[in-house]
Amino acid sequence: MRCFKLFLLSIFLILPTGAGAGEGHDSYFMMIFAQEGPGHEPWLSHTFATFVKASGSGTNKKQYKIESHTISWLPATQDVRLLRLSPERGKNLSLEETLRWAKSMNVRITMWGPYQIKEELYKRAVRQEKRLKQGAIGYKALDGRFRPNAASNCFHVISDIDTDNGMLNTGTAHGDEATLMVLNHLKRWLIRPEEVHDWVARRIGVSDPAIVRGVLDNAITKMP
Repeated sequence: MRCFKLFLLSIFLILPTGAGAGEGHDSYFMMIFAQEGPGHEPWLSHTFATFVKASGSGTNKKQYKIESHTISWLPATQDVRLLRLSPERGKNLSLEETLRWAKSMNVRITMWGPYQIKEELYKRAVRQEKRLKQGAIGYKALDGRFRPNAASNCFHVISDIDTDNGMLNTGTAHGDEATLMVLNHLKRWLIRPEEVHDWVARRIGVSDPAIVRGVLDNAITKMP
């Protein structure tokens, strides 16, 4: 009888409990964007990124719960002045606001991703977004000695999510070049970077055919 009870207990331990049976799981994604004017003007260049948490299971991704956070750091005036001597008040725009602002200036937008990422990078991005919204730092196009605690520009505020191995040195890069440097700086957090998860972009409303698709190495598009 004792052996039989132990057998029943072992079966109970390996079977899924009611709380866990049928539950979904969380996955995390990042897409990063570059903005460039027709003449590669630095004051028209911008780098921004959106981080997405998808909760669900199964093949019907339309039913997944989606939560997104965008880091799009600009002067509160949205007027980028390269030679301003001191930091100014910044504003973190939403993805929708950023795309609308870009469209008003007739600039080109390039998007890399969406790539699946590790949960820790997503958590760091959410903390950075909160920090920006709280006004913890200012905006400075040439941020030099001001980053990361006093002020930052649009691409450093994303790359500085990860300073574990030091801060990214972008030199005089901006636009596409700076954005690719940020993406490569964060590449260690990507899960299977050869896969691009287009369904994530569609779920958060990124479907403008005018957006150019950037390629990281030999990235392929993974459709659901």
